Amino acid sequence: MRNPSNRELAEAVGLRRPLEQGVYDLVVVGAGPAGLAAAVYGASEGLRTLVLERSGPGGQAGRSMRIENYFGFPTGITGSELADSAVIQANKFGARLSVPSPVTRLSFDNAYAVLQLNSGEAGNG
Repeated sequence: MRNPSNRELAEAVGLRRPLEQGVYDLVVVGAGPAGLAAAVYGASEGLRTLVLERSGPGGQAGRSMRIENYFGFPTGITGSELADSAVIQANKFGARLSVPSPVTRLSFDNAYAVLQLNSGEAGNG
């Protein structure tokens, strides 16, 4: 591949699979610390959970060399360690993470929220 987009590269190496059409109980847009926490809590309660992220898990915190003020880590943790642990935990409970999946639009179809992705895919929540 020559100069692939993030999406093309992720698909080529098997990191991104097409989303299943269907209804999710919880759709989280953004896989920063708060989004990943929401995914862990939602999935652990049995909600069919989807996390959509445009670049990579962890958000801005995922690129931090040391986070020393994050609850539960009194000696600090790197942003990538925090993101990796959260992704493992979210997957453990069945949350589905799709990267890269930029959301471009939110609309409503009757009682359902519909998220449109820049790839043309749609997810219902």
